[in-house]
Amino acid sequence: MAKDIFISQEYGWTAQFGLFEWAVEFLHGSITDQETKTWLKTVLDENLGAVDLKSLPDQGRREILHTLRGDFVPAVNARFPNDPRTRGHLKVLTLMAKDTPD
Repeated sequence: MAKDIFISQEYGWTAQFGLFEWAVEFLHGSITDQETKTWLKTVLDENLGAVDLKSLPDQGRREILHTLRGDFVPAVNARFPNDPRTRGHLKVLTLMAKDTPD
């Protein structure tokens, strides 16, 4: 089943559950905003189908965008070194984040 991360009004990223789960777990481990961390944990624990950054607290949204623009690509490259298709699909999140204002 496909899951979504909505970056902004313009951008939504869709992936199979395994990639979605990996991305959300990475974001959960990379941010400090507790309300956002709690929500991301709920998404994972309850197998919810989407994360909408627009509905998150401002601090959490900013932290996620910062993470996607920075630490995300090196983590993707490390986790999926022999899978260029998966790396490319995940890196689309970075492109979306870079084109989205804080």
